[in-house]
Amino acid sequence: MPGIDFIYMINLGERPEKYQRTMNALKPYGIYPYRFSAVNGWKLSFKAIDELGVRYQPGTPPGPIASVYRHVDGKEYMSFEIMQEEGTAYYCHSLSRGAIGCILSHLSVLQDAYDSGYQTIWVMEDDIRMVRDPHELSSLINTLDKLAPDWDVLFTDDETKGSDGSRVYCGGLRPRPNFQLQPLDHYLRRAWVNVDLFKLGLRFGTYSMIIRRSGIQKILQFFKTYKLFFPYDIDFCFVPDLQRYACSQDIVTTIAGGLSDNGNPTYEKP
Repeated sequence: MPGIDFIYMINLGERPEKYQRTMNALKPYGIYPYRFSAVNGWKLSFKAIDELGVRYQPGTPPGPIASVYRHVDGKEYMSFEIMQEEGTAYYCHSLSRGAIGCILSHLSVLQDAYDSGYQTIWVMEDDIRMVRDPHELSSLINTLDKLAPDWDVLFTDDETKGSDGSRVYCGGLRPRPNFQLQPLDHYLRRAWVNVDLFKLGLRFGTYSMIIRRSGIQKILQFFKTYKLFFPYDIDFCFVPDLQRYACSQDIVTTIAGGLSDNGNPTYEKP
């Protein structure tokens, strides 16, 4: 596509039907993304889980209540605890293995794109829905280049969607233990670029985004420095100086109430 060097689709190996459905949806537009095999968080080793979380450091005030993956008698369980044990890896309350895998999948795509030298990529998950011709994105990229040349990310819809198809807005924050957040007003600001595009801070959903190389660098640096704590779409909003924009009308969005393996490995059910 004009203005886009490479297109990735993140797809779990256990979900070939989701890959095929998305490919069928894109085929009429002549768009054939590269299938990037998702990281299955349910199959990650305990060592990996222990290395990826935020470790409590001496001198840090205890709190908040977070999740710890512990192993006892060969079995793993998630424990909800106040952050206070030195050297222990913590995640936000109830962050599942599936959600950890989702974060790693996106970061792996970005690392691959960075190593490949791409300047602009489209990253999609396998639960997207076409609302309008995706080729319209090329024109919007051209517009951003002219009106906001420092842009890093372009979401291909205006907001994420709930199970009933209605828009779901993100209007609050929770503290991140090892990173100083800006005041809430900073993240809630929105500004129109023109009738088709607006600049934003907080939002849910990272299922379809155009990302510039500058954004790739900022996102990778943030996670390599501060580790994993919140779900990807929440931590994504805290990346310093990440210039985020969105389409005022949906072009590519998510399937409302689509099947997900983040909370549980539902692919195992008959």
